[in-house]
Amino acid sequence: MRVVSGQWRGRKLLSPKGNLVRPTTDRVKEAMFSILGPSVRGCQVLDLCCGAGGLAIEALSRGASKAILVDVHRKSLDLARRNLELCGAETDHFELVQSDAEVFFAGWQPPDDGTSWLLFCDPPYHTSVAVGIFQRLTHGDPASGFKAGIIEHSAAIVIDDSEKGPWKISNRRYGETCLTVVRPG
Repeated sequence: MRVVSGQWRGRKLLSPKGNLVRPTTDRVKEAMFSILGPSVRGCQVLDLCCGAGGLAIEALSRGASKAILVDVHRKSLDLARRNLELCGAETDHFELVQSDAEVFFAGWQPPDDGTSWLLFCDPPYHTSVAVGIFQRLTHGDPASGFKAGIIEHSAAIVIDDSEKGPWKISNRRYGETCLTVVRPG
């Protein structure tokens, strides 16, 4: 695992041992950030099921103002913290939260200071978390400041990409990985 671009470009990140975490491949990570383009700069990032922190770190490296990393496993959060420290991330630019992703997102409130925000979610492929986060994200109108959400999941899981009210939804496949991209319409 490495940081693909930005101020920490090329920095190697610690990888998890075992099968508790499945890091996003560099190819898929590059695709995600290509989709988002310069919209990352200045945004707050919510990284659900953060694992080793690769997506949040990539966003911070590209100019995100803050990242909230959420994972149910303490070992993942400890590894994410170590990776943030390896990159030299300032502690006021990130927050680590041990919680179930769906429970946390259900109670999370977007920044009320006008800051734009992005959502990343890369849950274990064998769970229904991707569908649950997608449904919660697209329920109702876009929250204040929301720019985009990218949910990574197994290509075997189908998330409806038809237009839904105020949402633009698309699916992009990379081998066995699928990215569902959600934007305000």
